[in-house]
Amino acid sequence: MPDSKNFQGRNQGGFNTPKPVNQYVKIGSFNTNGETKIVKEELFDKKAKEIAECMVGVTGTQFRRIYDEVKRFEQKLNGTGESWSENYPYIKMIKAKVSYTVARAIKNESRSEDAYRNLSAFITDGIDLIKDEKDYQVFLALFEAVYGFSYEKLRN
Repeated sequence: MPDSKNFQGRNQGGFNTPKPVNQYVKIGSFNTNGETKIVKEELFDKKAKEIAECMVGVTGTQFRRIYDEVKRFEQKLNGTGESWSENYPYIKMIKAKVSYTVARAIKNESRSEDAYRNLSAFITDGIDLIKDEKDYQVFLALFEAVYGFSYEKLRN
């Protein structure tokens, strides 16, 4: 696990919790939709790899189930014409589903408790940062990058 000084997150129960804070840089210009946001270039590379390293021990199946649940809303927003406001409460509900999944996994696989708690914190903190569809797309892309780096670790 990388050292804790690389993460901005809470430290509870002896594990370092990655938190995707500061994923946007305010550039000071505004458009008709409000504040313009830019994604930091290291978010999907360096930061995603650091986050993935904290989740070594989560099974590929569990990781994939959670990723698929987050990804499902992208299809709903793009394919069905449903609005952001219709889906946002259900996106928030993913936190409860992850909490349940993690609690069961810890009960059955206590050797990976820190990894599962880190996964839960990543999802919960990330979803808490989502305020609009752009935030959701960035979180989804970050999750995809983390999943990719985690998959690499599962194969080693």
